[in-house]
Order: sequence, then structure tokens, then C-alpha cells
Amino acid sequence: MTVTIATSIMLAMLAVSLITDRRVGKIYNMITAPCALAGLALGIIAGGLAGAGDHLLGMAVVLAAVMILSPLVKLGGGDTKLMMAVGALQGFHFTLWAMLLTGIAGGLLALLLLARRRMVKQTATNMLANMISATAGVPTDLATGTAAGKMQYSLAITLGTLATLILGAWGA
Repeated sequence: MTVTIATSIMLAMLAVSLITDRRVGKIYNMITAPCALAGLALGIIAGGLAGAGDHLLGMAVVLAAVMILSPLVKLGGGDTKLMMAVGALQGFHFTLWAMLLTGIAGGLLALLLLARRRMVKQTATNMLANMISATAGVPTDLATGTAAGKMQYSLAITLGTLATLILGAWGA
């Protein structure tokens, strides 16, 4: 039963966050924080300290991945907190799969956006030049020079998380 409650909370959180991110470019703490706390509480109810540990580990793996990859991926704070709340609600294994599928969804969405704006060649050229600069020790943002701008990532998080839920990949 706690799994159903956690999944229901997660789906509502994703829906609200997707709407607010699309409309005003923000994912609000007043949505993600209570959901994360609810996830931790449900973890305790379902599995005691081990359940709490699993759900805390779900949050921690997101934070660790973002900290390690932040020079490359540039996730915003709201995106990070949204994914951490998914981790708190669903636990470690689910979160690993959700992050993987979110990354795939984000890459595909970025390519679609670039193709739609006819900017694939320009962006690839800029990224290559920026990566060469970074290799030479020149600090650079990989998005520098692109006219495509930044992508709101809540859609990728939602798609990746829903794909994980539908595929049941975490239980494999």
C-alpha cells in the first residue's frame, strides 16, 4: 500500500512540477520538499530503518551524480531536487534506472529541439570548440556559443521516471 501511495505522490509531484517548469521556468521547493519527506516517512513505514536507508540512498545517488557530473550537465537546483524527491519516494534501485532513462530522454529531447530549430551543426561545432578549450585548461561552459539556449529538464525527468515505472526496470 505504501508503494501505491508513494507512486501516487510522485506522479502528482511530476505533473505539478512539469506544469510550473513549463509555465514559469521553476520547480518549487514547496512541491519537492514535502514529497521528499513523505517518501522518507513511507520508507520508514514500509521497511523500518532499512526502508529509510533505501530511500535516503535514492536521494544520495542523485546528489552524488549531480555533483560529479555538474560541470557537464548543468542541472538546475529545481531539477536536482525533483529527482531527489523521486529517489526519496521510490528508493535506490528505482532511482538508478530513472536517472539512466532520464538521461536518455534528455538527450533525445535535446536532439529534437536542436533539429527543430535547425541548429544541430552549429551546436555540434560550438561544443567541439568548447571541449577543446576545456581540454586545454580553459574554463568554459559547454553551452557557450549556442543560440539554442537551455532546456527545461522537467520533461526529461518526467519521461524517464514514467518509463522506469512502466518498464518496472528497477525490479529486474
